[in-house]
Formats: sequence, C-alpha cells, structure tokens
Amino acid sequence: MARPDIKDDRREQILDAFETCVARYGLEGATLAKVAEVAGLARPLIRHNVGNREDLLAALIERFLSQSRASMASLLSYLPGENRLSVLVDLLFDPRYANPRLVQVFNALSAGAPDDSELARRLREWLEDFVEQIENEFVREYPHASKEQITAAGAGITGIYFNVEALYPIGVSAQFIEASKKAALMLVTALGKEL
Repeated sequence: MARPDIKDDRREQILDAFETCVARYGLEGATLAKVAEVAGLARPLIRHNVGNREDLLAALIERFLSQSRASMASLLSYLPGENRLSVLVDLLFDPRYANPRLVQVFNALSAGAPDDSELARRLREWLEDFVEQIENEFVREYPHASKEQITAAGAGITGIYFNVEALYPIGVSAQFIEASKKAALMLVTALGKEL
C-alpha cells in the first residue's frame, strides 16, 4: 500500500492530466488512454489511484467547483471595506487573474450538462452561488436599490465577466477587456438610479 502523501500526489497528477485532456479534447475526447499519456502513467495506475472514467469525472467536477468557490472566497476577502464594487470589477476583469484552462474545463462540463442532469444541476447551483455573491456586494454598497435592480446588475456583470473569461483562450484584445470592464462599471453606477 502506498503512503497516503504519495497516493495524494499521484491523484493530483492524474486529475491535472484529466483536466488538461478535458480542456483540450472535451469530455468525450478525454479518454483514459489520453489521460495516462498526459500523466505519464500506465492506465492501471489511473484506475488504482482514482478509479474509472466516471470516478475521474466526479473528482474533476468536485475539484472545479471547489477551486472556483475558493477563488471567489479569496477574491471577496481581498476587497476593502469601502468602494468594494469597483475593486471587485477591477479584479474580475484583470487578465492576470484569468485561468483559461479552467474556463475550457467549464465549457466542456457545460457542453456535457444536457446529457447529465446531475451535472447540469450542480453547475446551475454553482452559477447561482456566484451571482448571489455578486448581488450581496451590490446590496452592501447600495442598500436602497430595489431587488429588481440588484438582480439585473448581478446578471449583467456576471454575463459580461463570463463572456470575457470565455474569450481569453482566443487572445481577446485589451481594448475589448477594458470596454467590458467599463460596461460592468456602468451597471454599478446605474444601481442607485431608477431604471
């Protein structure tokens, strides 16, 4: 029996390889053979350390959701006491914090969601949680804004942000990123006004 720390390291190595394969080839194209090749391991070691393809997928989903939630929690903890929304928008649209591979994994997972109701449900919950955290920041800064305004602004900023993130892999221009950030800031400043 392997020492737990070696098994944990091997598991992470395999999950890294599976994530790379999903990002490159999509869910259907991320075969155990490709994962083994990218990981530099024999297929039996994949099965021994993580399990079959369904186990790999379940672990990848958990990892994606966990990393995404941790990243958002870290981002929110970084925000100052005042002027939180403009700092949040600055950070969301800063290319230095983008993770194109994670976006590609999300795109592959969402592409597989129509055939997997449980995956679709989990991704919807993740999205709802993300939007709720954005909305909470709006409520904090604009406590008198209506629920309708908060919901619209939260959906708008989330949509703009996800769109820009999805375009990073193609090398989206700095001008487009800046214009998208300005559009998000326009939603922030419009919150106190009647729509």
